[in-house]
Amino acid sequence: MPDSAQHAHEHADIVVLIPHPYRDVECPLAQWIRTGPGSRPYVRPSRAWSRTTGEELPLTVIPLQYRNTRASRRAVRDGLVPNPWPDTWHLPSQQEEDASSLGLGLYDDPYEDTL
Repeated sequence: MPDSAQHAHEHADIVVLIPHPYRDVECPLAQWIRTGPGSRPYVRPSRAWSRTTGEELPLTVIPLQYRNTRASRRAVRDGLVPNPWPDTWHLPSQQEEDASSLGLGLYDDPYEDTL
């Protein structure tokens, strides 16, 4: 099975939770990978689980460039991973990231990852 087909097969069983102020949204990981956060540059998955078993999965099952955490956005800015949604997502600059983090209290982000 080609690598991209293998990843698509693996992602087909994963569901993610996208927290939002209006309501949380559950969606298949494959859909999140296709569409991303849209016009809201800081929206990202906060949970992942297997659709088949219901087993909670670590957020690391989401490929780095699709996590939309501070670390993943930094990796995109630094060219370590490609911008996953170049036509539909405004990648915040480091200045925008710093300003938003201060205003939104994101320094205590429970969903953050590291590189």
